[in-house]
Amino acid sequence: MRQQQEPPSQLIASFCLPKKKKKDKNFSWRHSEQASPELLFSQDEARTKVASLADADAQMRKLNRDLLGADIEISKIGSPKQWEDVTRLTGKRSRRLREFIEMGSKLGLMHLRPVWLMNPDVASRVLPLEAGLFDIVIYDEASQMPVEFSLPTLFRGKVSVVSGDEKQMPPSAFFTSRIDSDEGEQFDGDTPDEDVGEEEREAFEETWNRREIKDCPDLLLLARSSLPVSTLQIHYRSSYRELIGFSNASFYGNRLSVPVRHPESNIKRIKPLELWQVNGLYQGQTNEIEAERVVSYLADLWKLPAVDRPSVGVVTFNRKQADLIEERLELRAEQDEIFRLAYTQELERTEDGEDMSVFVKNVENVQGDERDFIVFSSTFGRNAQGTFRRTFGVLGQKGGERRLNVAVTRARQKVVMITSMPIGDVSDMLNTQRSPATPRDYLQGYLEYARALSNGEFDSYRHLLNRLQTDRSSRRLQHQSEGDGFTESVARFIRSLGWHAASANEGDAFGLDFAIEDPATGLFAIGIECDAPRHELLSRARAREIWRPSVLKRAIPHIHRVSSTGWYHEGEKERALLKAAVEQAFGTMTKGESPFSDITMEPAQ
Repeated sequence: MRQQQEPPSQLIASFCLPKKKKKDKNFSWRHSEQASPELLFSQDEARTKVASLADADAQMRKLNRDLLGADIEISKIGSPKQWEDVTRLTGKRSRRLREFIEMGSKLGLMHLRPVWLMNPDVASRVLPLEAGLFDIVIYDEASQMPVEFSLPTLFRGKVSVVSGDEKQMPPSAFFTSRIDSDEGEQFDGDTPDEDVGEEEREAFEETWNRREIKDCPDLLLLARSSLPVSTLQIHYRSSYRELIGFSNASFYGNRLSVPVRHPESNIKRIKPLELWQVNGLYQGQTNEIEAERVVSYLADLWKLPAVDRPSVGVVTFNRKQADLIEERLELRAEQDEIFRLAYTQELERTEDGEDMSVFVKNVENVQGDERDFIVFSSTFGRNAQGTFRRTFGVLGQKGGERRLNVAVTRARQKVVMITSMPIGDVSDMLNTQRSPATPRDYLQGYLEYARALSNGEFDSYRHLLNRLQTDRSSRRLQHQSEGDGFTESVARFIRSLGWHAASANEGDAFGLDFAIEDPATGLFAIGIECDAPRHELLSRARAREIWRPSVLKRAIPHIHRVSSTGWYHEGEKERALLKAAVEQAFGTMTKGESPFSDITMEPAQ
């Protein structure tokens, strides 16, 4: 396990040092061992402790599940006779839902059904107006919820958990007019004079607090100003890091850890992000050529058997283009029987009881949706006179970058961007080499990002991502394999076995020092880490030794850790273990095996 203060990897570099310096390094190594006795654990001891922890974790999870169903205090539940009147939902003496909940709450309804899922409007109409009715109230997509909509449920909860993304959509009704009041005339924001009375001062504070809440655009912003903030740092949706790379750099300061990773050769072949330049004309707020290409692409995609088809969503940059594409889909269905059958199947598609039907929406209506494939029609382009106007509807307005962020993060496996826009003319950001500052800049940045990845220009896309990262406050640990004697020694040994060890570490919680590609599949067969990983999410053993490997193995089937202690003290044994792990990975991986599956685990804290 590497030490934060002086990584053993630096000490391992003593292999190549003069004799005197080796003695100094050996002394430093012994000092580190004394300060951190866990460094002296053998591999077998460490594995035994991890196995014991994993067993205890599994038992705890089972006990928690059992407790959810068994921890019902019968004494708090009313008798069948008491419930008889409450549960009469038909007939002349039937109870309305609000009555049922209000009366049932006194008989233990909340113990029998502790979790309720509803929107704020339904909650307001059917739940008793009782303070603290629920122990916890959780709000999802709070950036889209006006504050006034949340008040009825805030009152009914003892604790509120507000969840949302300030980099995504604001409330859908934010164009509506606000209710005016005369409070602004009475209190213009200046603090009261020092000589005012206590009563006037209290009146000012009360009114100002009301104004602060009333003028707040959404519940998330209000919560951020008054509640402790905890940020989720793991992105599970995307099967390829490249699908989230733009948003991670542009909006989240590269704080998101992504548990999937692929060789560049596979990315070039699969093209998870593909850009098609079609040069259609933008006329009447629609683009005929783009609409035709969308329908043509879906027709080809739906030639696959139903079980092999990815779920699909189509996103346009304005409403009229969405209407046009829907019309063209219906027209194709009328003319092509095979297409009509597939289209009908996809309109009725479900997965595990969840609606996964094909949709056609504009950028303002896709928050909360996700599909395997997302096909974009960027809609805008040159007009019949050859003029390209920098007007991009809601994407060009204030907050347009937030709508773009929502739209480009809906795909699990692939994004196809069909565009007529001349990328160089969208903004002047690329030509001036400045950082993005306007919605147009972010739009141009994404189009260029998609173009570079689509063409396999990996150096260009990395350079672009570095420019797009305007927030540099992330404490992400950067990979430092250069000059690291330990990792360099491991790399040399891997090469001596005839394998190419690619770096697979961008500094997030799922970084690996090396990954080896299987030429038969084009995927990484094994990931290799030199000592335990260091990341703020992995400070606890449960997260580091149980949660992280279980998530990583969904993307890279074999993970092997090389111990610096073993490499230094028992070099032959540690090298033999590494060689055996590599051989096992390539001997057991099935050709064509897919490493992807739904990832639902959360980091253990």
